[in-house]
Amino acid sequence: MGLGLVVLAAVYAVALWRMPDWMHQHDPKDRHNARLLVVSAGGAVVVAASLLYTARSYRLSHRGQVTDRFAKALERLGSSDLDSRLGGLHALGHVTADSRRHHDDVVEVLEAFIRRRAPKAGRDLGAPTLGRCPPLPERPEGDIQAAVTVLGRRPHRPERRQVDLSGLHLRTARLADLGLNDIVLRRADLTGATLHDTDLRRADLREARLKRAYLKRADLRGADLRDANLQIAYMHGANLERADVRGANLREADLRSADLRGADLRGADLCGAAVRGADLRAANLRGADLEGADLTDTDLRGANLAGANLESADLRAADLRGATGRSEQHLRSTARTDERTRLAGTQ
Repeated sequence: MGLGLVVLAAVYAVALWRMPDWMHQHDPKDRHNARLLVVSAGGAVVVAASLLYTARSYRLSHRGQVTDRFAKALERLGSSDLDSRLGGLHALGHVTADSRRHHDDVVEVLEAFIRRRAPKAGRDLGAPTLGRCPPLPERPEGDIQAAVTVLGRRPHRPERRQVDLSGLHLRTARLADLGLNDIVLRRADLTGATLHDTDLRRADLREARLKRAYLKRADLRGADLRDANLQIAYMHGANLERADVRGANLREADLRSADLRGADLRGADLCGAAVRGADLRAANLRGADLEGADLTDTDLRGANLAGANLESADLRAADLRGATGRSEQHLRSTARTDERTRLAGTQ
């Protein structure tokens, strides 16, 4: 560093002395102006170097401050005082918002905190235990809810690993308006959870317990809902395009105005479900239990109905043109239809 400064000073001195000759200036005034140009250029270089040094110092200082905040937040997470843990969680939220460098570390800490604090989803999903198990809480503890909220509201950035909250008891957790796309919630107990308007694209929700969950307008495009329990779930306007819903329990679920285009509903139990007005164009309903389902005004054009149970299903005003797997005669004899039901081309 010192040698470099000496070399720069020498170059500057030579330029200051020789510049008038290099510019072929002979008039004293012109020679003075040539040297003044060198002085101005040198001053600009000094100012630029000072700015770069200041910026570097600021970055290092800011990084140190964020690292210090991160370390202090981690200390608070281990406190026995709830308020201290809540403060630590929200501090982590600010850290991940301020520092891209700490993003993945904060996400992993939050995930580990939730997994450590939240109980397992149930004896049937966890390891065998001896003796009587304590009752599971009806709602998450305050710090668990806060951790889930901070995790859901993290900035959208590329992450080195997928968040995994599978197998946890998160009953009635408030997850509304949170970005939880790509998250793993396999076998999680989300009974009664508030998930309206939630981004759950490509989420892994296999065998998840979503009974009575509030999923209005939830984005579940491409989500894996195989064998999930969605009984009595409120899914009005939910987007389930290309979702895998095979074997899911959708009894009495409210799927009105839901978009189920391309969804795989083979073996799904839709008995008593309200699917009125849903977009089921080209949906794979092979083997689906639609007994008593409210399919009024539902768009089922091109849907695969092979093996589907449509006993007493309400197909009034439904559009089944091009649907396969069930003949027009069979549909009229088993389901409720009227003059508005469009069955032309049904095979």
